[in-house]
Amino acid sequence: MKKLFAILAACILALSSVLTAYAADGKVTYSGNAGQFVFEPGTDHSLTDLFPNFKGVMPGDTLTQKITVKNDADHQVKVKIYMRSLGAHEGSEEFLSQMGLRVTKSEENTMEYMFLAAAHETAQLTDWVCLGTLYSGGEVNLDVTLFVPAEMGNEFQSRIGYLDWEFMVEEFPVEDDDPKPPDKTGDNSHMEWIFAIMILALCMLIILFAWRKKEKQNKENAA
Repeated sequence: MKKLFAILAACILALSSVLTAYAADGKVTYSGNAGQFVFEPGTDHSLTDLFPNFKGVMPGDTLTQKITVKNDADHQVKVKIYMRSLGAHEGSEEFLSQMGLRVTKSEENTMEYMFLAAAHETAQLTDWVCLGTLYSGGEVNLDVTLFVPAEMGNEFQSRIGYLDWEFMVEEFPVEDDDPKPPDKTGDNSHMEWIFAIMILALCMLIILFAWRKKEKQNKENAA
């Protein structure tokens, strides 16, 4: 029974970690509605905050935030999506200058370094940089890594830094010889794991309930 409880607890902990990882991703979605983007998840600091993982940082931390940029237009179009950095908000420069920032882009099994500099700089993202040509349902992933030096002083305790990124889109008609858009959009791998773990945990509970009921009956018969 101790093994059974351990397995059940491990399933619940695994489910919790999957949910946390799933909720932590940032998302920039082109909806096709007059060139509008939707930014998620947003936080109390800003409705368009893409960096929920970069909160409560400590000296010596190295934190990574995944951001998915997706073309979710409901009609068959291809788009070029661009991004650039405007740097730190006024008043955030000193704080963000203490930390390093790296941005890499991954698409079709390739990885490209897009930015590597102090977090307050615009550096390689000063001008518009094309993230790629995305067909309906297509996406590109950005991995943003924040490096916090171990020697960062207490004078920055409880400070908040604001960094501005901008996104721009160009929309083009799909040509006859263009690749076909994917039939299945989105990544449901997280949900599949969640459902599998939930089913496993439910089975464990049923087995535990049946065992306890049988044990109770055996005790009553023995009495």
